[in-house]
Amino acid sequence: MDEKTLLDHENAERILDEGWKLFQQKGYRGVTVDELCRRCGVTKPTLYYYFQDKEALFVRVLSHRLHGFGQAFDRPGPLAQRLQGVALSLLGSFTADPASLMRDREHIKKPANRQAIREAFHRELMGPLTRLMSQGIAEGALKRDAPETLAVIFLGLISNFIGRAGEMKTDSAALAEKLAGYFLKGAGL
Repeated sequence: MDEKTLLDHENAERILDEGWKLFQQKGYRGVTVDELCRRCGVTKPTLYYYFQDKEALFVRVLSHRLHGFGQAFDRPGPLAQRLQGVALSLLGSFTADPASLMRDREHIKKPANRQAIREAFHRELMGPLTRLMSQGIAEGALKRDAPETLAVIFLGLISNFIGRAGEMKTDSAALAEKLAGYFLKGAGL
């Protein structure tokens, strides 16, 4: 079933949304199909009507949530503003470190599913972030370094603060601005 047809079904959309929350909270191995069905108010046959198995569901959840995410990286404007936008998107879209979801692919048995996860993360997150770093280097706003290294550093910085804006008594926009500033200028005086 293609993405548009799938999203025309209320049950499938609810399963994808609840799956996203649970997989971030508990990881791939920590989520059971029974638990997901209870949270969604559907039966196992209903879940399996939309998704072949738990692996297929995990792949579809990640692909669904990451789809279009890379567009946040391609907005016009100065690098600082674009980095803030990316940071805000990451802070608002995830409740767990995106790298932990990527690491969960080691529990996926089917090679095609592992590849689909790798491609979704690259296409929607790491690829656009690496291109943004390349542009920053070309503009002279970033140190000449491997764009992939800068992308991982930026993602790591942001990932440490996912879900923590409230406990830091700030909002996500202010936190995104602060983190982008630290990435660009460091913490020195």
